[in-house]
Amino acid sequence: MPNPSPWSELCPDLLESIFERLSFADFHRMKLVCSNWNSSSKRAMAGKIEPPWLILFPYGEENGCVLYNPEEDRVYKTVRDLSRTQIVANSGKWFLMLDSGCNLYIMDVFSEKRIDLPPLESLLALAYALKSVRDKQCNNFGLSSGCYQKEMARNLRGRLWVDEKTGEFVVVWFFDPDIYLFYCKKGDNHYTIISLYHKVPELLKGLNDLVLRGYRLYIASKRGFVRVLDLSGQQDFEDVTGSNPKPMFSPLGEHNSFSIAVTTTAEVLLVESKTFENQRTFRLFKKDPNNADPLVHSPKLLEVDSLGDEALLLDLGITVPANHTIGIKPNSIYFTRHDRACLRIPFDLDICVFNLATKTLKRFPQLANMNLKDAQWFLPMT
Repeated sequence: MPNPSPWSELCPDLLESIFERLSFADFHRMKLVCSNWNSSSKRAMAGKIEPPWLILFPYGEENGCVLYNPEEDRVYKTVRDLSRTQIVANSGKWFLMLDSGCNLYIMDVFSEKRIDLPPLESLLALAYALKSVRDKQCNNFGLSSGCYQKEMARNLRGRLWVDEKTGEFVVVWFFDPDIYLFYCKKGDNHYTIISLYHKVPELLKGLNDLVLRGYRLYIASKRGFVRVLDLSGQQDFEDVTGSNPKPMFSPLGEHNSFSIAVTTTAEVLLVESKTFENQRTFRLFKKDPNNADPLVHSPKLLEVDSLGDEALLLDLGITVPANHTIGIKPNSIYFTRHDRACLRIPFDLDICVFNLATKTLKRFPQLANMNLKDAQWFLPMT
């Protein structure tokens, strides 16, 4: 051609056509080439639906973890070596990470775009202090409210929410076992403390599980009640639990494994699972809206038979819209294990998808030989 155009100026329709034919990983690599290709990727992305992926943590993996697309039955290496990085939580393709120097940050696992967070020691509270007390064996912290309590960095847990369109985000983290939660939002240069015991009503004290959905934080207390906090304020959080919280105790007994989940309409569900002869089953429950008696401390829970056109990602504790063709399977529960917020060892890793309508379970035998120590479901695009 006498006057060839640069690759960056290819026809937008041609670029969109190419994007629509790419695998998800190649899609994200191609959009990073230049600003024009990135713009075309956003138009192609509107109709592109991706199923949940898994981040897998095999013993002996040189990069620390790998990514797995169940639809393609394909394993992808991470771009960066994460062998010395602790993955704390995820939201879409964004992961909350703690590196070997105890620096907390958010990273796009496909593009390596990184958002640095305030140092862990940056607490907005005069009564408390967090100081690094690193030693040769592990990175530790001392949490002080008069005297220091040693906290191991490997026991750091958290939740993450990122709005892909606006770039807003919320990070919540804590040490397990827990006394306080710490959170920050986009633009903050410090963490705000949430006490789980001090000046908290008896029924709402402690933490068994927690879910972060947007700016709302849902905390399942030790007594089985759900505490709800609004983190959107400029200065502090607001407790929006209400004057009469109702418990979410398991109707099958306190010794069964359970988690809480929050639907797209902000309804709190209790999720139970049990195994018998290698078969796992799930049951969902919600509060009875007709039971408004303030004297009833253990109200009847109603069993939920269907999630409709939504699917539950239990690692995140949220439901998401699904579809009936490719992508996210409707009326299904994506599961790896309970105790995601508060780790209990040993835990039962069981990677599966449970269909609530048919009561059938789909596992992934191709992962059986990978010798996994952990795994998490995540949505590569939100």
